[in-house]
Amino acid sequence: MSKKCQNDDVDRKITIGVCVMEKKVKCGPEVFSAPMGQILERLQAFGEFEIIHFGDKVILEEPVERWPICDCLIAFHSSGYPLEKAEAYAALRKPFLVNELEHQHLLHDRRKVYECLESYGIPVPRYALVNREKPYQELDYFIEEEDFVEVHGQRFWKPFVEKPVHGDDHRIMIYYPSSAGGGMKELFRKVSFLTSHLGNLMLQKLVYSFIFLAGNMISN
Repeated sequence: MSKKCQNDDVDRKITIGVCVMEKKVKCGPEVFSAPMGQILERLQAFGEFEIIHFGDKVILEEPVERWPICDCLIAFHSSGYPLEKAEAYAALRKPFLVNELEHQHLLHDRRKVYECLESYGIPVPRYALVNREKPYQELDYFIEEEDFVEVHGQRFWKPFVEKPVHGDDHRIMIYYPSSAGGGMKELFRKVSFLTSHLGNLMLQKLVYSFIFLAGNMISN
C-alpha cells in the first residue's frame, strides 16, 4: 500500500449510520430531539466521526442494497420500523453494530422481556400472565373482584399495574383500591404535557392479553 493510501485511511472519518425512524430522533423537520441531539453532538465533537442519517424514505422505500454504506450502525425498533430489513442490511454490509438487532425482537412481547430478565437473574416484580387467543375469551384461571384479581391462584391486591403483552401498546393502567376511591390511571406516551389520565375502572383486562404486576412497585 502506498504512503498516500495509508495517509488517506488515517485521515478518513469513521462513518456512523443513524438508521432509525425520524420520529425517534427529531422533534421537528430540522430539529433533533434533545437526547439524540446530545449523542450526535458529542460524537461529532471528537472530529473523528461522520454522521449519516438514513431517513424514513430510505428506510421504508429503498432496498437495502441502496442504503448508505457506513462503518458503524445505530438502529433500533419503533412502531412501523422494518427491523428485518435492518437485519438484512447488517448482514449485507457488516457494519459494527452499536446496538444488537436480533434481540430487539424481544421488545415486541413483554412476556419475553420478563423471561429474558429472569434467565439472567435480574430481579423483576411479582407478576402473572393472562393470555387470550381471542378478545373476550373467558378464562377459568382469571378471577376479578372489587379489590383484587386472581391469576392461576396468585392474588394481586389493588393497587396493581396492568400492561398489554405487546410492547408497542403503551396503554398501561394502574388500578386503585376502593379504600382510595377506586378507579384507574392510564399511562401513555407523552402528548403535549400529559403522560397520564385519570378515569373510571376500565375493562381492558377482560378483553386482551395482559401482564399484572404487584402493586408494591408503585410509588406515591
